[in-house]
Amino acid sequence: MTAREDRARARAQDRKEREREERSARRRNAAPMPAWLAPPIAALGGYAAWAAFPPHDLWYLLPLGLAALTAACLVRRPGIAALSGLAWGMAFFLPLTAWANIYAGLEPWIALAVFESLYIIGFALAARAVLVRWGPSPRAGLVVACLWTGIEALRSHVPWGGLPWGASAFALQDSPLLTLGPWIGTAGLAVVVGVLSQLLLGAAWLLLGRRAGRSRSLGLWPLTAAIVVVLACLVVPRPHNPAPDGSGTLRIAGIQGNVPRLDPQDLEMPAEIWDNSLALTEQAGADARSAGTDLDLVVWPEASAGWDPRQDAVRSRALVGAAEDADAPVLIGTATEAPGDRVYNTSQLWTVSGGPEQSYSKRHPVPFGEYIPARSFFRMLSDKVDLVPTDMAPGRSVGVLDVGERKVGVLICFEIAYENLVQDVVRGDAEVIVVQTNTALFGDSDEAAQQLGEARVLSAISGRSIVQVATVGESAIVTPDGRDLARTGHWEQGIVVADVPLRTGITPAMAAGPWITVGIGALGLAGLLLALGSPRRAVDIPAPRRVRRTR
Repeated sequence: MTAREDRARARAQDRKEREREERSARRRNAAPMPAWLAPPIAALGGYAAWAAFPPHDLWYLLPLGLAALTAACLVRRPGIAALSGLAWGMAFFLPLTAWANIYAGLEPWIALAVFESLYIIGFALAARAVLVRWGPSPRAGLVVACLWTGIEALRSHVPWGGLPWGASAFALQDSPLLTLGPWIGTAGLAVVVGVLSQLLLGAAWLLLGRRAGRSRSLGLWPLTAAIVVVLACLVVPRPHNPAPDGSGTLRIAGIQGNVPRLDPQDLEMPAEIWDNSLALTEQAGADARSAGTDLDLVVWPEASAGWDPRQDAVRSRALVGAAEDADAPVLIGTATEAPGDRVYNTSQLWTVSGGPEQSYSKRHPVPFGEYIPARSFFRMLSDKVDLVPTDMAPGRSVGVLDVGERKVGVLICFEIAYENLVQDVVRGDAEVIVVQTNTALFGDSDEAAQQLGEARVLSAISGRSIVQVATVGESAIVTPDGRDLARTGHWEQGIVVADVPLRTGITPAMAAGPWITVGIGALGLAGLLLALGSPRRAVDIPAPRRVRRTR
């Protein structure tokens, strides 16, 4: 036999062996999602995920919605996975951020949803790369969950500081999973949601008979595991979190002055907020005296005092009078001058001695809401940038104020959504956190309920009570164990007042800083790279043929 015939026979034998291996692998593989079905399933999953967030609070729909997205990623073509990611993102972000339509109008609202959906497209492509190689499996599930967390962290901080609105943790205010929050933070909670979604995906693929050669009954095991994870969270203990020496509470009154509904075309705050806040502060002081108690702090909402009261002698005297009426310092929200024709969003602490004795300026203004990055460039795309005529400058100091002998952390509006900012005030020895916010700009939307949900979640994670005070609602005082000590409705005047528990413990999530997020993101990236280096395919997608080189 000639050498040429030997090589031909060897090639034929190799070809038959490869075909035999492919047939065998195909029998073990998972069937992919039909291309025509993937985008609708993803869109349904995105809408379900939105319903997991306040005010609906159907938290269990979030892992189901994420499972639908990853199921839609199990397709033959990357383009279909990308389209599914876009469908999920738009179905999720459009209703979630409907408040942007009130504040900025239709075009910016849609642009925000499209931009946020780009992150979901990136996740869909990464998840597909893992799932088509490893299939719905424990190894793939862990990597996909870490990738989900990494993408959430990325969109929460990049670009221009990001926007964590809609992060997985913020759907969990009424979930048993929140007991894990003080231990693992928002990133850890996102991983848990991701793992639950992948257990549901694995169960569905088995129960629907889409894993060839495997019994459908095996799908009961991942489903059972998901239920066990949720039930186990019911018995997770809280970290040790002692009260400070001396008084363990601070009596705080939050003033919700309320204003008439704003004209969507004119988002200036009405002057009534100032008068209403003064009147309610006087009432809070009178109520305290009649009850034989003393107030320690009165909190007004963001934008409650208009322009810097230090520039107005009449308003300065009124604030000193308010502090005298309440017999307590008054923390107001106002605007102050910043370098470069900009403004600060500032909290000022006024006392009977005058003021402000201490202040805090918002460190994280919202891009396109409170300032316009690259204004000249974006003006070429839309004149909507001029809805923000003056840019807000970021403050530099962490918001921790001395109120008597106690330390009070201060955050303004959307800052409560940023875990790193909460970590900063906790590490600055804050024993309670105050959040001042202006919800009048968002009308009857769900923004107020969503922001209060974020406060409840981060109260649990940080181990600190949070006093959220809004212009028109919802104002509330919440504790780390999930209790509402006081709460107001929407579009009503009211006072929230309580003896607010103080705490000094540092939860593991707060102590870890960014490292939980960094570690999870690194694990997801390492898993993705490992999967990309694997020639194996775990779904019914032919692997590229290797060409045998002959001499």
